[in-house]
Amino acid sequence: MKNNKIINLIRKAYDLHVHIGPEIIPRKYTVNSLLQNEAGNIAGVALKNHFYPTTPLIAKNKRTPLKLFGSIVLNNFVGGLNPDAIYAMSLLASRRCIVWFPTISANQFLKNSTWEIAPEWIKNKKIPLRKAATVSGITVTDTSAIDVLRAIKKTDSVLATGHISWQESKLLVTQATKLGIRRVIVTHPIYQRINMPITVQKKLAAFGAFIEQSYSMFSIDGIPVSNIARQIQEVGANNCIMTSDVGQTFSKSPSQALAAFATSLCKEGITYKELEIMLVRNPKTIMEGR
Repeated sequence: MKNNKIINLIRKAYDLHVHIGPEIIPRKYTVNSLLQNEAGNIAGVALKNHFYPTTPLIAKNKRTPLKLFGSIVLNNFVGGLNPDAIYAMSLLASRRCIVWFPTISANQFLKNSTWEIAPEWIKNKKIPLRKAATVSGITVTDTSAIDVLRAIKKTDSVLATGHISWQESKLLVTQATKLGIRRVIVTHPIYQRINMPITVQKKLAAFGAFIEQSYSMFSIDGIPVSNIARQIQEVGANNCIMTSDVGQTFSKSPSQALAAFATSLCKEGITYKELEIMLVRNPKTIMEGR
């Protein structure tokens, strides 16, 4: 596929997973520098921060060529599974937001880590880091999640599963479906620390959840792009979205990452139409559909 065709496609794309600074973990962009670098290269970006909501960062940037979507990650730093934090985030939002369930505070993530925040992620070596074993991890159950799910529905937000275990994600999506939550993203289930079986991905997709496939899974985590393509083909592009999951200081920009991702997937048999569905139609439906 010609490079110009990919570039033109990315100009219409929505990237629903981009890390933004300032943050404890060094990031490539602030909102201002992201706008300066990416306006005109991509249509929309959802901004993620492991430590605090991103809606305040974009409150003064409501009318920009690049649509910005806020989010909150339900880590310990915002009180964990805290419906009030979702409510507070929504008050500053001019567009639909994403609510990620725990990432670095997820119990199963901490159990598979030595540190709460990996030392190699931090540039400032004076920041005191905590051993993972000393941190209370968050486990998602029917009872612990119910108030959060109600807050997601009330604020018309998007549910994203974060780094919780695939068993917890299955439980969560099932409960969300029962409550009538219609916008659900299963966060990069191919990630080694999640490793959700394809049969479960298909089941959650049948509930209406979108399965996320991220550029960082092969650019950083080394998962072969052929494995990602195979999952897309098995689950179906209609049930998937493509994201970059970039924002690291060494990473490409969101538009560059998605272009590289699309080019790599094309070589594995993913069609232009499938790319358009995963990059434009599905994420736009999630963030702007009724």
